[in-house]
Amino acid sequence: MCLTIVCSTSERPWSFPVFGVTMSSLLVVLLLVTAVCAQLRVTTSPAPIAFDTGATAVLQCMFSLGVTPVDPAQVHVFWKHEGKKILSYVDRITAFRPGAHISEEHLAKGDASLSLPNVTQEDAGMYTCSIRLGSEQVIQSVNLIVIEFRYISLEGTTVIMNKSNELRCSANNLSSPDVTFNWMRDGVVLSTSTPRLVEGSNSQGFKVHSSFCFTPVFGDDKAHYSCQVVQKMLPPLKKTFQLTFGVQPEVFFYLSSKGQKNSSLICLVSGFYPDDLNLSMKRDGEHLGCKINKWRNPNGTYSLEAIYRTNVTYKDSNIDYTCTVHHPTIPEGTTERLTFLVDAYVPKALWISAACGLLLAVIIQIFCKHVTDISVCKDWTEGSIAVLKCNISGRYPKNITAVWLIRRGDKEIEIKEKGSSYTAGDYRELQEQDNYTCWNTVKSRFVGGLRHSLCSILSFQVHKERHEQAEFICRFTRAGKVLAEKKYFGTVLDSYGFYSVSDICVPETCNEGERLTLSCIMKGNIPRDIRITWEKSLNEERTVISKELDPNYQVTENKSQGQICAFLTLCPTCEESGAVFTASFSENEGRILAERSSEPLKVAEPKKTHWSRTYQDWGFRAFDESVVTEM
Repeated sequence: MCLTIVCSTSERPWSFPVFGVTMSSLLVVLLLVTAVCAQLRVTTSPAPIAFDTGATAVLQCMFSLGVTPVDPAQVHVFWKHEGKKILSYVDRITAFRPGAHISEEHLAKGDASLSLPNVTQEDAGMYTCSIRLGSEQVIQSVNLIVIEFRYISLEGTTVIMNKSNELRCSANNLSSPDVTFNWMRDGVVLSTSTPRLVEGSNSQGFKVHSSFCFTPVFGDDKAHYSCQVVQKMLPPLKKTFQLTFGVQPEVFFYLSSKGQKNSSLICLVSGFYPDDLNLSMKRDGEHLGCKINKWRNPNGTYSLEAIYRTNVTYKDSNIDYTCTVHHPTIPEGTTERLTFLVDAYVPKALWISAACGLLLAVIIQIFCKHVTDISVCKDWTEGSIAVLKCNISGRYPKNITAVWLIRRGDKEIEIKEKGSSYTAGDYRELQEQDNYTCWNTVKSRFVGGLRHSLCSILSFQVHKERHEQAEFICRFTRAGKVLAEKKYFGTVLDSYGFYSVSDICVPETCNEGERLTLSCIMKGNIPRDIRITWEKSLNEERTVISKELDPNYQVTENKSQGQICAFLTLCPTCEESGAVFTASFSENEGRILAERSSEPLKVAEPKKTHWSRTYQDWGFRAFDESVVTEM
């Protein structure tokens, strides 16, 4: 028997000079020859593959020898990460990284893909897949990229100077809502709080929100602020940013022409900064294509004009036109509206009737008495001069008089015009009446004295104890009979017209023992000697806070030109839940210039820890982490 077999990789057909060989023997020989001539090939992904943090990453590694199935007992697989062994398969699977796995069932199909559950940033890098089959061994590599799944988003970083602003921070795709927010300025913690709003679930991930209220001043745009989210068992998230001082825009929406033809709708937005502004004009909710012109003002702010040319017709009657503006200083947006009332043709007879009706109304107005409300020229502050005015007009005799009554509690004072004699009474009451000045002015509006106007004016120096919530009555009388009267209740401002005081912001809830800082800022034309006092009100008991009496409280002050910042730092307890903190600014004489009170503090009770929960959260993780450390 003579057998000649030629094995070639060319495209020419094989030739088999065979003498005396059966068909079954020939088939066996062909299979052996195919195994000998085949070449081991290993394939991995040529491009890097990416997975999110916490996901299960699958690194594909396919191999072929030209025949299937493959006996897994003859295959040796080795996976390495940056030169360190991750998994090996020699008759059995040996994992050096917790959770690493390949399928023996898939090995028979030429699949040696590696599965890595719960990947982190430490799992990122270059991996090598080594396949040994018989005397051949091939190594291929694949790059794994782990994407950070958690992230922070910020809102409200464009602020208005010397006004109360709110910074908003959101942490997304968290595995648990049990986190702590730290607001920092140049690395110094300003406030620590828990989330005020939680969204999501365990299956979809959690989104938590926190906010920080403060009043920025000149120079704060140079500081570096940070929002840091601290979560157990994970590294903290932190985002640093700088403030941008902005100016809110003023929006005017109007029709440029009174006629119905060749008119234009104009939305003028003036005096805003920065220039990042979005404007949309709509007609009953549908967008209108308008021409926009924007320019820069000499003071550095910007202005914008949106023009939409239209002809007002009867179809535009009761149509709602809107101009909506979004700006970083007003992220929720502001909307101005216009509605046209387009009437049909009005006959001449109707115009004549309308004119006669208008004339009749004017004539009636001449002979009717009208009393205006009491007007005040400006806000009342301690020591300022207040002026009250009240006017009566109409057809009446000139012998009408006006008197002023001032009531506070059960006490009432009557003030007459200059030169009027008071009835004999108590000396103190007469002396107090001398503190007020009243005079009346009579004017004729028409020739012949058909219509008169009587204006009564009251002037005095404001005192908070006398005039706060006092009732001022201007009464017009004739021959002892009251014709009409108007009332006004006095309000004396704390700011004295020279400085302003910010509100005290507290988080909605805080945990027991957390460090909390409250702030109150006074700005403006401030006297040199100002004393700041913090007080705590709890269960109708108000006590002064002093570091010497209670070391749990720390009171600090920061004084600069035109500004005083008062800070109160404490670690609240459950007994302080519901407490209200008040900051008072007073002069050396003891007179309180202004005071601000916070909302009641809400202190959350410490969470109860169950054994099963603790074991589930950190028990198994601790064992897994120890294995990783040994690797």
